[in-house]
Amino acid sequence: MTKKISLLALIFVFGLSSCAPDGAAVDEAQYAAKIVGDWQGTVADVNETISFSADGRFMSRVRRRGFISNTLGQGTTDTIRGTWTIKGNVISLNIDSAEDENVVNKTATSTIEMFKQNELVVRSSRDETSTFMRM
Repeated sequence: MTKKISLLALIFVFGLSSCAPDGAAVDEAQYAAKIVGDWQGTVADVNETISFSADGRFMSRVRRRGFISNTLGQGTTDTIRGTWTIKGNVISLNIDSAEDENVVNKTATSTIEMFKQNELVVRSSRDETSTFMRM
């Protein structure tokens, strides 16, 4: 009887963990619908929040990390706005405007390496990997 209860307990625990909201991978066909919302991550030495709207627009706020930036920059945040598209596992950002940010390229593309409900990992065209968490 004890073995049956233990086995049932294990099945129950594993069943709950597989139902966790950030546990299951998002199907590639659902990327565009599921990416909508607010995300936060770190890209190189920059803290970044990005909001993807259902209408294909995005807004990103970037803030440098480190002692000098945090103390002398007094929280200066740069804002980037534009449009986004997803084709397959490639996300493209087309920048329309940048406030207090020196933008070198007006288009950025990244490959979605992993996408769960609350976690997104992308690899840039410069082969840098960044992880974003849903806010």
